[in-house]
Amino acid sequence: MTGMLALPERAWAEPKTTITIGAPGIEGVTVPEDFLGLSYETPQLYNQAFFSPRNRPLIAAFREIAPHGVLRFGGSLSAYSRWRRPGADFGSVKEERAIAAQRNWEWKLLDPPLTHPIAGAITPGALRSLRGFLDATGWRCIYGLNFGSGTIARAVDEADHVHRILGPRLLCFQLGNEADFWAGNPLLRGKDYSFDLYWDEYRSFVRAIRARVPNAPFAGPDVAINLDWLARFAERARGDALFCSGHYYGMGPASDPRMDARRLLANGNEKLTQEMTAVERIATRTGMRFRMTEGNSCFGGGKVGVSDAFASALWGCDYALQTASAGYLGINLHGGGEGLYTPIASSPSGPVLRPLHYGMASFAPFLGTRLRACPIAEALNATAYLAESGGTRLLAIVNKSDTPVAIRLADMLGLSTMPSSGRLLSAPTLDDKVNTRIEPIAPSNASLPTIPPYSALTLRWDRAA
Repeated sequence: MTGMLALPERAWAEPKTTITIGAPGIEGVTVPEDFLGLSYETPQLYNQAFFSPRNRPLIAAFREIAPHGVLRFGGSLSAYSRWRRPGADFGSVKEERAIAAQRNWEWKLLDPPLTHPIAGAITPGALRSLRGFLDATGWRCIYGLNFGSGTIARAVDEADHVHRILGPRLLCFQLGNEADFWAGNPLLRGKDYSFDLYWDEYRSFVRAIRARVPNAPFAGPDVAINLDWLARFAERARGDALFCSGHYYGMGPASDPRMDARRLLANGNEKLTQEMTAVERIATRTGMRFRMTEGNSCFGGGKVGVSDAFASALWGCDYALQTASAGYLGINLHGGGEGLYTPIASSPSGPVLRPLHYGMASFAPFLGTRLRACPIAEALNATAYLAESGGTRLLAIVNKSDTPVAIRLADMLGLSTMPSSGRLLSAPTLDDKVNTRIEPIAPSNASLPTIPPYSALTLRWDRAA
């Protein structure tokens, strides 16, 4: 082979390991154009200047992730939020009692100007502002209603306004954030709360909302961990709900000292394997697809030096590739405010792009492609994925090890020529917080490049190559 992709200079030794990338053995799936998404706590809408067409820096930050994505509102605080409009207040005794009594740490995931968020409310003005933001970004919205402490009357009125104001920018409604954790929460449900009780309530809300808003779209059940709830919802809601949904955090809790970068990046996460297996079975049995609507690197607020550092970018890139190749409809990474794991942080001078933002953006070239996971013959903490779109092929190799890696391509991959271009996701160290980069790689004259430790390389072959 002739031609080489020259990597930027790096202070690392000669290759210690060569990996052989084999041909994928499955047909692959087409990655939706709106696969990438972000998730925010619902009360962020109390500040209607945040998701606004006038917030140009935030619009740019969203578009740098993807030209079309999904913005989800939910989180624990969705069960402790208010809706108000002129001439009507749909608050209830239960709702106000829950708002006053809850002590959720998630309030710090809100933009700092919301200094007294407990007194705020979502308004039609906030929804109009959100519509302008979504139009400017090209994104759509998953809107979580207050199913935890809100009334059906409130849900009907709010959903009516959301549907009319957001229009085609509304993807769907959701009812119940992590309701599989509600049993015994005195602010939300009784000790005997079960899926059957959830389903009865869910159907009551859906019927009432659709009586006002015919054909209102829904998805669910937005569970934390209960895969049985997921399967049962898919069985009962197929043909009606757009997709089933759940949450995923790579590790946690953040308070556990064992949660570190190497644990986050290790191959073979058991929880993710269980979820992907369940998703595959559900799709086969019911035809219903799955979207991960809330998740991140480490639950409990994120891990210092991991969730806010380059390790999260490498994890985010690999997680997107892994779930997309498994047939997920998309992923919504949670954040907001100054939270440790947020992809976009708030500051007095405007949005700050955290390393995870770059990890998401590094996946963007795979949107709309047919993506498959590739086997690696050698035992190394690395993954590989092949994508095709028209005459273009993309090969992603994520090196999650501390070893420089040379790559050998199996003949069955059909990549006999040198790639025409490439991109490298990297940073000086795993705990680096400010130097994450996505750098183009220019052609030169020799062999395939060596991949630095802890980095992700994407190579591109065009038909002309």
